[in-house]
Amino acid sequence: MDALRKILVVVDPTTTAQPCIVKAARLAQAFGAELELFICDSSAELRASRFAAAEMYEVAAERNRAVHDGQLESLAAPLRQRGLKIATDVVFHDPLHAGIVEKIRALRPDLVIKDTHYHSAMRRALFTNTDWHLIRECAPPLLLSKPAAWRSQVKLAAALDPGHADDKPAALDRELLACAERLALGLHGEVRAVHVFNPAPVIASVTPAASIYAGPTYVDAELVKSLREMHQRDFGAVVAEVPAFTDRADLIEGVPPEALPSYALAHDIDVMVLGAVARGALRRLLVGSTAERLLDRLPCDILVVKPSQLVKEMQA
Repeated sequence: MDALRKILVVVDPTTTAQPCIVKAARLAQAFGAELELFICDSSAELRASRFAAAEMYEVAAERNRAVHDGQLESLAAPLRQRGLKIATDVVFHDPLHAGIVEKIRALRPDLVIKDTHYHSAMRRALFTNTDWHLIRECAPPLLLSKPAAWRSQVKLAAALDPGHADDKPAALDRELLACAERLALGLHGEVRAVHVFNPAPVIASVTPAASIYAGPTYVDAELVKSLREMHQRDFGAVVAEVPAFTDRADLIEGVPPEALPSYALAHDIDVMVLGAVARGALRRLLVGSTAERLLDRLPCDILVVKPSQLVKEMQA
Protein backbone atom coordinates (compact mmCIF):
# COMPACT_ATOMS: atom_id res chain seq x y z
CA MET A 1 0.00 0.00 0.00
CA ASP A 2 2.20 2.80 -1.32
CA ALA A 3 -0.57 5.39 -1.06
CA LEU A 4 -4.21 5.58 -0.08
CA ARG A 5 -5.99 7.66 -2.70
CA LYS A 6 -8.96 5.52 -3.67
CA ILE A 7 -11.00 3.21 -1.44
CA LEU A 8 -13.68 0.80 -2.69
CA VAL A 9 -16.37 0.02 -0.12
CA VAL A 10 -18.45 -3.10 -0.80
CA VAL A 11 -21.88 -2.32 0.63
CA ASP A 12 -24.29 -5.04 1.76
CA PRO A 13 -27.77 -3.92 0.57
CA THR A 14 -29.53 -6.40 2.86
CA THR A 15 -28.61 -4.66 6.12
CA THR A 16 -28.82 -1.17 7.58
CA ALA A 17 -25.68 -1.60 9.69
CA GLN A 18 -22.63 -0.62 7.66
CA PRO A 19 -19.58 -0.45 9.96
CA CYS A 20 -17.30 -0.65 6.94
CA ILE A 21 -18.54 2.74 5.73
CA VAL A 22 -17.80 4.37 9.08
CA LYS A 23 -14.25 3.00 8.97
CA ALA A 24 -13.79 3.87 5.31
CA ALA A 25 -14.88 7.46 6.00
CA ARG A 26 -12.38 7.70 8.84
CA LEU A 27 -9.61 6.50 6.54
CA ALA A 28 -10.69 8.83 3.74
CA GLN A 29 -10.70 11.79 6.13
CA ALA A 30 -7.24 10.88 7.43
CA PHE A 31 -5.60 10.27 4.05
CA GLY A 32 -7.59 12.55 1.75
CA ALA A 33 -8.80 9.52 -0.19
CA GLU A 34 -11.82 9.21 -2.48
CA LEU A 35 -14.51 6.67 -1.62
CA GLU A 36 -16.64 4.63 -3.96
CA LEU A 37 -19.67 2.94 -2.41
CA PHE A 38 -20.44 -0.18 -4.42
CA ILE A 39 -23.32 -2.66 -4.45
CA CYS A 40 -23.05 -5.90 -6.39
CA ASP A 41 -26.40 -7.70 -6.60
CA SER A 42 -26.86 -11.19 -8.00
CA SER A 43 -30.58 -11.57 -7.21
CA ALA A 44 -32.06 -9.94 -10.31
CA GLU A 45 -29.75 -11.87 -12.61
CA LEU A 46 -30.56 -15.12 -10.85
CA ARG A 47 -34.29 -14.53 -11.20
CA ALA A 48 -33.89 -13.72 -14.88
CA SER A 49 -31.71 -16.67 -15.78
CA ARG A 50 -33.81 -19.24 -13.97
CA PHE A 51 -37.40 -18.09 -13.90
CA ALA A 52 -38.12 -15.09 -16.07
CA ALA A 53 -38.08 -13.89 -19.64
CA ALA A 54 -35.63 -11.19 -20.73
CA GLU A 55 -38.29 -8.49 -20.53
CA MET A 56 -39.09 -9.39 -16.93
CA TYR A 57 -35.38 -9.36 -16.11
CA GLU A 58 -35.03 -5.79 -17.40
CA VAL A 59 -37.94 -4.67 -15.24
CA ALA A 60 -36.59 -6.44 -12.15
CA ALA A 61 -33.09 -5.10 -12.73
CA GLU A 62 -34.25 -1.52 -13.13
CA ARG A 63 -36.42 -1.75 -10.03
CA ASN A 64 -33.56 -3.15 -7.98
CA ARG A 65 -31.14 -0.60 -9.39
CA ALA A 66 -33.39 2.25 -8.33
CA VAL A 67 -33.62 0.81 -4.82
CA HIS A 68 -29.86 0.35 -4.56
CA ASP A 69 -29.13 3.79 -6.00
CA GLY A 70 -31.36 5.25 -3.31
CA GLN A 71 -29.57 3.25 -0.61
CA LEU A 72 -26.16 4.42 -1.76
CA GLU A 73 -27.20 8.05 -2.07
CA SER A 74 -28.61 8.02 1.45
CA LEU A 75 -25.27 6.67 2.68
CA ALA A 76 -23.22 9.06 0.56
CA ALA A 77 -25.09 12.28 1.38
CA PRO A 78 -23.86 12.74 4.99
CA LEU A 79 -20.31 11.86 3.91
CA ARG A 80 -20.38 14.50 1.18
CA GLN A 81 -21.56 17.02 3.75
CA ARG A 82 -18.35 16.29 5.64
CA GLY A 83 -16.36 17.24 2.56
CA LEU A 84 -15.54 13.73 1.38
CA LYS A 85 -15.50 12.90 -2.32
CA ILE A 86 -17.95 10.01 -2.83
CA ALA A 87 -18.86 8.03 -5.95
CA THR A 88 -21.48 5.27 -6.13
CA ASP A 89 -22.03 2.30 -8.42
CA VAL A 90 -24.43 -0.63 -8.75
CA VAL A 91 -23.90 -3.76 -10.85
CA PHE A 92 -25.74 -7.06 -11.22
CA HIS A 93 -23.56 -10.14 -11.41
CA ASP A 94 -23.71 -13.81 -10.59
CA PRO A 95 -21.72 -15.10 -8.80
CA LEU A 96 -21.42 -12.20 -6.43
CA HIS A 97 -17.69 -12.45 -5.77
CA ALA A 98 -16.89 -12.42 -9.49
CA GLY A 99 -18.76 -9.14 -9.93
CA ILE A 100 -16.81 -7.59 -7.05
CA VAL A 101 -13.49 -8.81 -8.46
CA GLU A 102 -14.37 -7.36 -11.88
CA LYS A 103 -15.07 -4.02 -10.22
CA ILE A 104 -11.75 -4.15 -8.36
CA ARG A 105 -9.87 -4.84 -11.59
CA ALA A 106 -11.59 -1.97 -13.37
CA LEU A 107 -11.30 0.61 -10.57
CA ARG A 108 -7.84 -0.39 -9.25
CA PRO A 109 -8.45 0.92 -5.71
CA ASP A 110 -5.67 1.17 -3.16
CA LEU A 111 -7.86 -0.53 -0.55
CA VAL A 112 -11.05 -2.61 -0.56
CA ILE A 113 -13.27 -2.68 2.54
CA LYS A 114 -16.08 -5.14 3.13
CA ASP A 115 -18.10 -6.02 6.21
CA THR A 116 -17.88 -9.62 7.30
CA HIS A 117 -20.06 -11.57 9.71
CA TYR A 118 -19.71 -14.80 11.65
CA HIS A 119 -19.92 -17.91 9.48
CA SER A 120 -20.43 -21.27 11.11
CA ALA A 121 -18.30 -24.26 10.15
CA MET A 122 -21.35 -25.87 8.56
CA ARG A 123 -22.02 -22.78 6.45
CA ARG A 124 -18.40 -22.67 5.32
CA ALA A 125 -18.57 -26.32 4.34
CA LEU A 126 -21.84 -26.12 2.43
CA PHE A 127 -21.94 -22.67 0.86
CA THR A 128 -19.59 -20.62 -1.28
CA ASN A 129 -18.81 -17.46 0.64
CA THR A 130 -17.78 -14.18 -0.92
CA ASP A 131 -15.24 -13.48 1.80
CA TRP A 132 -13.20 -16.59 1.03
CA HIS A 133 -13.08 -15.75 -2.67
CA LEU A 134 -12.05 -12.16 -2.06
CA ILE A 135 -9.20 -13.23 0.23
CA ARG A 136 -7.86 -15.22 -2.71
CA GLU A 137 -8.73 -13.00 -5.65
CA CYS A 138 -8.62 -9.39 -4.42
CA ALA A 139 -5.26 -7.95 -5.51
CA PRO A 140 -5.13 -4.75 -3.40
CA PRO A 141 -5.18 -4.88 0.40
CA LEU A 142 -8.54 -6.18 1.65
CA LEU A 143 -9.96 -4.97 4.96
CA LEU A 144 -12.59 -7.37 6.29
CA SER A 145 -14.50 -5.35 8.86
CA LYS A 146 -16.13 -6.89 11.90
CA PRO A 147 -19.15 -5.16 13.55
CA ALA A 148 -17.12 -3.62 16.40
CA ALA A 149 -16.14 0.04 16.01
CA TRP A 150 -12.52 1.14 16.10
CA ARG A 151 -11.20 2.80 19.23
CA SER A 152 -10.47 6.52 19.21
CA GLN A 153 -6.79 5.55 18.98
CA VAL A 154 -6.72 2.68 16.53
CA LYS A 155 -4.43 -0.22 17.41
CA LEU A 156 -2.92 -2.28 14.62
CA ALA A 157 -0.78 -5.41 14.79
CA ALA A 158 1.28 -6.86 11.93
CA ALA A 159 1.46 -10.66 12.14
CA LEU A 160 4.86 -11.65 10.75
CA ASP A 161 6.37 -14.97 9.72
CA PRO A 162 10.15 -14.50 9.47
CA GLY A 163 10.57 -18.26 8.97
CA HIS A 164 8.91 -17.79 5.59
CA ALA A 165 6.54 -20.73 5.89
CA ASP A 166 4.37 -21.68 2.89
CA ASP A 167 6.91 -20.16 0.48
CA LYS A 168 6.17 -16.67 1.75
CA PRO A 169 8.51 -14.07 0.22
CA ALA A 170 10.87 -12.57 2.79
CA ALA A 171 9.91 -9.08 1.59
CA LEU A 172 6.27 -9.59 2.60
CA ASP A 173 7.05 -9.09 6.30
CA ARG A 174 8.50 -5.68 5.50
CA GLU A 175 5.42 -4.84 3.44
CA LEU A 176 3.17 -5.79 6.36
CA LEU A 177 5.16 -3.57 8.73
CA ALA A 178 5.12 -0.68 6.26
CA CYS A 179 1.37 -1.03 5.70
CA ALA A 180 0.58 -1.14 9.43
CA GLU A 181 2.89 1.81 10.13
CA ARG A 182 1.38 3.91 7.33
CA LEU A 183 -2.17 3.35 8.54
CA ALA A 184 -1.22 4.03 12.14
CA LEU A 185 0.47 7.30 11.21
CA GLY A 186 -2.52 8.50 9.23
CA LEU A 187 -4.98 7.51 11.93
CA HIS A 188 -2.74 8.65 14.81
CA GLY A 189 -2.90 5.11 16.12
CA GLU A 190 -0.53 2.54 17.60
CA VAL A 191 1.27 -0.39 16.00
CA ARG A 192 2.68 -3.66 17.23
CA ALA A 193 4.34 -6.63 15.56
CA VAL A 194 3.71 -10.22 16.56
CA HIS A 195 5.20 -13.53 15.49
CA VAL A 196 3.80 -16.92 16.55
CA PHE A 197 6.18 -19.87 16.52
CA ASN A 198 5.08 -23.45 16.99
CA PRO A 199 7.79 -25.86 18.21
CA ALA A 200 5.54 -28.93 18.15
CA PRO A 201 6.26 -30.10 14.55
CA VAL A 202 10.03 -29.87 15.08
CA ILE A 203 9.83 -31.70 18.40
CA ALA A 204 7.70 -34.42 16.82
CA SER A 205 10.14 -34.84 13.95
CA VAL A 206 13.10 -35.50 16.25
CA THR A 207 11.30 -37.47 18.99
CA PRO A 208 11.47 -41.27 18.67
CA ALA A 209 8.04 -42.87 18.38
CA ALA A 210 8.65 -45.01 21.47
CA SER A 211 9.12 -41.92 23.64
CA ILE A 212 6.04 -40.02 22.50
CA TYR A 213 4.00 -41.32 25.45
CA ALA A 214 6.75 -40.65 27.98
CA GLY A 215 5.88 -36.95 28.23
CA PRO A 216 8.11 -33.86 27.86
CA THR A 217 11.83 -34.39 28.22
CA TYR A 218 14.83 -32.24 28.98
CA VAL A 219 15.74 -32.48 25.29
CA ASP A 220 12.33 -30.97 24.42
CA ALA A 221 12.96 -28.02 26.72
CA GLU A 222 16.37 -27.37 25.21
CA LEU A 223 14.99 -27.67 21.71
CA VAL A 224 12.17 -25.21 22.44
CA LYS A 225 14.70 -22.79 23.90
CA SER A 226 16.87 -23.12 20.81
CA LEU A 227 13.91 -22.62 18.49
CA ARG A 228 12.75 -19.59 20.44
CA GLU A 229 16.19 -18.01 20.19
CA MET A 230 16.30 -18.67 16.45
CA HIS A 231 12.84 -17.19 15.87
CA GLN A 232 13.63 -14.23 18.12
CA ARG A 233 16.76 -13.51 16.12
CA ASP A 234 14.95 -13.63 12.76
CA PHE A 235 11.93 -11.73 14.07
CA GLY A 236 14.09 -9.09 15.75
CA ALA A 237 16.12 -8.55 12.59
CA VAL A 238 13.01 -7.71 10.55
CA VAL A 239 11.39 -5.52 13.20
CA ALA A 240 14.61 -3.60 13.86
CA GLU A 241 14.37 -2.12 10.36
CA VAL A 242 11.28 -0.09 11.35
CA PRO A 243 11.80 2.17 14.40
CA ALA A 244 8.04 2.47 15.03
CA PHE A 245 8.04 -1.13 16.26
CA THR A 246 10.84 -0.70 18.78
CA ASP A 247 9.66 -2.21 22.10
CA ARG A 248 6.38 -3.12 20.38
CA ALA A 249 7.26 -6.58 19.10
CA ASP A 250 6.03 -9.80 20.69
CA LEU A 251 7.19 -13.36 20.09
CA ILE A 252 4.65 -15.90 21.32
CA GLU A 253 4.48 -19.68 21.27
CA GLY A 254 1.50 -21.56 19.86
CA VAL A 255 -0.42 -22.01 16.62
CA PRO A 256 -1.65 -18.85 14.82
CA PRO A 257 -5.40 -19.68 14.70
CA GLU A 258 -5.39 -19.93 18.51
CA ALA A 259 -2.57 -17.64 19.60
CA LEU A 260 -3.37 -14.60 17.46
CA PRO A 261 -7.02 -14.22 18.63
CA SER A 262 -5.83 -14.37 22.25
CA TYR A 263 -3.12 -11.83 21.48
CA ALA A 264 -5.63 -9.49 19.81
CA LEU A 265 -7.86 -9.59 22.88
CA ALA A 266 -5.00 -9.06 25.30
CA HIS A 267 -3.70 -6.01 23.41
CA ASP A 268 -7.06 -4.49 22.33
CA ILE A 269 -6.13 -4.80 18.66
CA ASP A 270 -8.54 -3.18 16.19
CA VAL A 271 -6.90 -4.41 12.98
CA MET A 272 -4.67 -7.45 12.46
CA VAL A 273 -2.53 -7.16 9.32
CA LEU A 274 -1.90 -10.56 7.71
CA GLY A 275 0.06 -11.66 4.66
CA ALA A 276 -1.47 -13.91 2.02
CA VAL A 277 0.73 -16.13 -0.12
CA ALA A 278 0.40 -18.33 -3.19
CA ARG A 279 2.00 -21.64 -4.09
CA GLY A 280 2.55 -22.85 -7.63
CA ALA A 281 -0.18 -23.75 -10.09
CA LEU A 282 -2.82 -23.95 -7.34
CA ARG A 283 -2.36 -20.28 -6.46
CA ARG A 284 -6.02 -19.34 -6.48
CA LEU A 285 -6.87 -22.22 -4.17
CA LEU A 286 -4.10 -21.66 -1.66
CA VAL A 287 -3.82 -17.90 -1.24
CA GLY A 288 -4.69 -16.77 2.25
CA SER A 289 -5.07 -20.09 4.04
CA THR A 290 -4.01 -18.65 7.41
CA ALA A 291 -6.27 -15.62 6.98
CA GLU A 292 -9.18 -17.92 6.17
CA ARG A 293 -8.67 -20.00 9.31
CA LEU A 294 -8.44 -16.83 11.37
CA LEU A 295 -11.38 -14.98 9.84
CA ASP A 296 -14.04 -16.21 12.25
CA ARG A 297 -11.71 -16.52 15.23
CA LEU A 298 -10.15 -13.07 15.42
CA PRO A 299 -12.16 -10.56 17.49
CA CYS A 300 -10.87 -7.69 15.35
CA ASP A 301 -10.78 -6.60 11.72
CA ILE A 302 -8.41 -8.35 9.32
CA LEU A 303 -6.33 -6.54 6.70
CA VAL A 304 -5.10 -9.05 4.10
CA VAL A 305 -2.01 -7.93 2.19
CA LYS A 306 -0.47 -9.82 -0.73
CA PRO A 307 3.17 -9.60 -1.87
CA SER A 308 3.72 -6.75 -4.34
CA GLN A 309 4.98 -9.15 -7.01
CA LEU A 310 1.83 -11.26 -6.73
CA VAL A 311 -0.32 -8.12 -6.95
CA LYS A 312 1.41 -7.14 -10.21
CA GLU A 313 0.77 -10.60 -11.64
CA MET A 314 -2.90 -10.50 -10.61
CA GLN A 315 -3.40 -7.06 -12.14
CA ALA A 316 -1.57 -7.83 -15.37
